[in-house]
Amino acid sequence: MVKVSMTAEEFDSLGERLGRLTPESVAIAREVLVDGVSRATVAERHGLTRPRITFIVDRVLAAAHDVPRDWVRVEVWLPPELAQQVREMEAKARARARDNSG
Repeated sequence: MVKVSMTAEEFDSLGERLGRLTPESVAIAREVLVDGVSRATVAERHGLTRPRITFIVDRVLAAAHDVPRDWVRVEVWLPPELAQQVREMEAKARARARDNSG
């Protein structure tokens, strides 16, 4: 798993994009993304599972990247030419989502 981090300013700028996340979930994501606390430590601290922590962090990262709520993250290894095709598919889907939201 790739470690992702944000500055406090980046995190704070997300504001309303965090949608219906509870204050506790926002605090959990901040511990991982800004403070650099491991997901295992945060899970133990809050009495949650690591997968739940990952779900919360992923929701914040999706908000940070303006990903539509119903999209699913997929990670795979591909040859360069196929990876480029997937990137192009993602760009087209983002454009459609933007066009449909406004």
